[in-house]
Amino acid sequence: MPEMDFERDIQRMQALLNILKHEYDLYFAGSRRDPPRKEQKELDALVRAYGNTNLPRLAQQFRFTTFNSSYVMRCEQWNKWMRAREDGLVQDPRLLASVRRAKRELQELERGHPLPPASAPAPAPETPPPVPAPAKQEPARGGRHTRALFEEFINAKLGEGEVPKWNLDSFEQHLAQQKAAILQKYQGSDVAFSVQTKDGKVTLKAKVIK
Repeated sequence: MPEMDFERDIQRMQALLNILKHEYDLYFAGSRRDPPRKEQKELDALVRAYGNTNLPRLAQQFRFTTFNSSYVMRCEQWNKWMRAREDGLVQDPRLLASVRRAKRELQELERGHPLPPASAPAPAPETPPPVPAPAKQEPARGGRHTRALFEEFINAKLGEGEVPKWNLDSFEQHLAQQKAAILQKYQGSDVAFSVQTKDGKVTLKAKVIK
């Protein structure tokens, strides 16, 4: 591919990526029926063409490698979101505003002290430690409280690019196990669970209610 075309094509690739971001936003928000696969073909063709080309300048190689890495990560994210949506976990798996709000609120949780691990088995998250009372604490009981906590947990996982493995039933079972183990070790009337995201890892945190 002629060297003179690189500057034009790298700008075109970036423009196409911006278009794809917008179209995928519309798709996940429910404003379009199908994912923008057709719009993605031109960008895929350009990326493949330059991936098979030895660019003569180090600066060009660096710019293309940087763009390609970003594009690959973006595609992986879209694919995970689509799988989550197809599995029926959430209607819109992005919910970026909710994720950002949760991250701000959960910063206060980092001031808490770790809770020693409980002996009861846990499917996935680490044993939750007690923390100072944060925003959006939800007691570990059934009904809408558990469902709201489950949705927050799912959204936080998706926000970090991870497709959760739990459904609502297994999530409720996990909370019940953790609550029983914590109340057996620490005196209290109930346990309030919350979601924490730190260093890209989403976990459940717990506070014993006296």
